[in-house]
Amino acid sequence: MFTRRLNSPFIYLLGFISLFLGADYLVHKGIQTGLEKYYGISSENEIAFVGHSHLMLGVDKERFEEEIGKKVSKYTIEGVNVYDRYLMLNHLMDENKNLKTIVYGVNPWMFTGSGLSENSYQLFLPFMNNELIGNYVKKEMDGFEYWQKKIIKSSRYNERLVSGSMRGYLGIWSNLKFGNLDPEKYRKRIENGDYRQINSLETNRNIFEKSINELTSQGINVVLLYVPTTDLYNDLEPREFSNELDYFRKIEKENDRVLYFEYLNGWESNYDLFFDPIHLNPEGQALLTEQFISDIEKNEEKLSP
Repeated sequence: MFTRRLNSPFIYLLGFISLFLGADYLVHKGIQTGLEKYYGISSENEIAFVGHSHLMLGVDKERFEEEIGKKVSKYTIEGVNVYDRYLMLNHLMDENKNLKTIVYGVNPWMFTGSGLSENSYQLFLPFMNNELIGNYVKKEMDGFEYWQKKIIKSSRYNERLVSGSMRGYLGIWSNLKFGNLDPEKYRKRIENGDYRQINSLETNRNIFEKSINELTSQGINVVLLYVPTTDLYNDLEPREFSNELDYFRKIEKENDRVLYFEYLNGWESNYDLFFDPIHLNPEGQALLTEQFISDIEKNEEKLSP
């Protein structure tokens, strides 16, 4: 009778499920580990870059490491909003107790309530076992989708995440958009109202300030980096634009552990350095990286622990 029980379909089904879940976990762990390498999450790096594609395309991580002489985590994800970045910062602090400096990408549109990816939560699914991230993605998904991702771990990954994982294993950190800005094309779009307006929400400012306060209270320096944007967008709402710049300057003045670097003069009208109105091309990235390294070195004493 015992032998017959072992040969029952239930035992075979149980064995299949166990094999499936085991293989699923191995696939998940393999991709997740590559992503951790790519973003520099589980590391002892003293410096981390946090932001979206604006910062991702703005600074050459490898050149920066070579000149500064320190390893850098580049936790930049396309389309992330202010709250997403709060999660990213907490994720980094949970995994890396050696952080000394955060380079946080800023721009005047970052507190606007719309215009970025509404599905950015999907890019955090690999790390949903982190309590804060897990609670966030749970709110963004219906119950069935959440438990599907929770149980079948390999279903958390899309093509972008798999590509990022491969880059992590291969040590490829270059992020480039080739080509030059066509100003006339974007002027026509602007005439049709196709541009992101500055409409800052107080809730987003509060999240940003909470991020800064949590970092600095733990002895972590914060560098607010304004990667250049073109005057095609900068000049559309001059009063609102100026107010946002003043806000970043105020944040710097109010906290001894905050530095603000703003790159506009000499940049915003040089369209040859841009791929589109807010993203640098490789030539622009190389020049900004060189300038940023120089400015960091000049402020090395202030950024010391």
